Amino acid sequence: MKQMDRRLPILMRLRQETPVRAADLAGACECSVRTIYRDIDALCQAGVPVAAMPGEGYRLVEGYHLPPIAFTAEEAVQLLLGSDLALGLGTAAQREATRTAAAKVEAVLRPETRSEVDRLRERIRVSRWRRNEASPWLPVLQQAVIHDRVLHLRYHAFSSDDLTERDVEPYYLLHYENDWHLVGFCRLRGEMRDFRAGRIQSAELLSERFERRDEMQQAPDAKETLEVRVWLEAAAVRWAREAPAYGLQGEEPAEGGTVFVYRSGSLRHLLPWLLSWGASARVLSPPEVVERVRSEAEALSRAYAEG
Repeated sequence: MKQMDRRLPILMRLRQETPVRAADLAGACECSVRTIYRDIDALCQAGVPVAAMPGEGYRLVEGYHLPPIAFTAEEAVQLLLGSDLALGLGTAAQREATRTAAAKVEAVLRPETRSEVDRLRERIRVSRWRRNEASPWLPVLQQAVIHDRVLHLRYHAFSSDDLTERDVEPYYLLHYENDWHLVGFCRLRGEMRDFRAGRIQSAELLSERFERRDEMQQAPDAKETLEVRVWLEAAAVRWAREAPAYGLQGEEPAEGGTVFVYRSGSLRHLLPWLLSWGASARVLSPPEVVERVRSEAEALSRAYAEG
């Protein structure tokens, strides 16, 4: 990391209220502790009042305010691209906050930087194609996660097509597979579960609060123990890599193609992907998945024969 690229994040970290140790700064900047000492000394010589807290670390002297920091064109473009992406992810209130934040970034740009940013943004854009509307229950889910409140959900499960009601202790929200997912402890099932926001039929914020448990902080992947090995012919491999199914663990070289190794708790997630490759894919194991794909292929053949 270059000297100025290193000193700016050091300065930003020092402005926080909690002191930071030189060893932690060195880890974040990927340099030696001795280099951090030199950087701190250089900041002091430049007039930045850095206080050393014995046994705690460094911080800026209370009351010192940094002057406004100018964005480079590349930095501004990345922030504005991020705001374009965020517009398709949050609630109505968050989308408005995203717009105002982007406007503030644009407002502090120097005229010459703004011109360069406008030119770059004409050439680097975020497409709105297939941008889904966020779940109407997303504000309730966010409030529950932020304030450790128990949720009562009516949920349409993917694995069984059942509509169930359950109380959930929400731990965090994740965004993947083009939707938000609530991860929390399901009191109905007695374990951590992943609830796709788009399948939530209703969500009620209860008055009850819950205590977060450290052992529950992990994502609920442990139950996904079914290993499925799929051979794909060489011509299909590069395209399969562009849109893999959920649960991909890795790839292994094989004669005439590549073996994709998946772990999944529900074949319903993986089956559409397997069938989409037709004869270009062949399930190697386990036997029950081989049989399931065979029966689906036979059913397809009968359906087209009857047509």
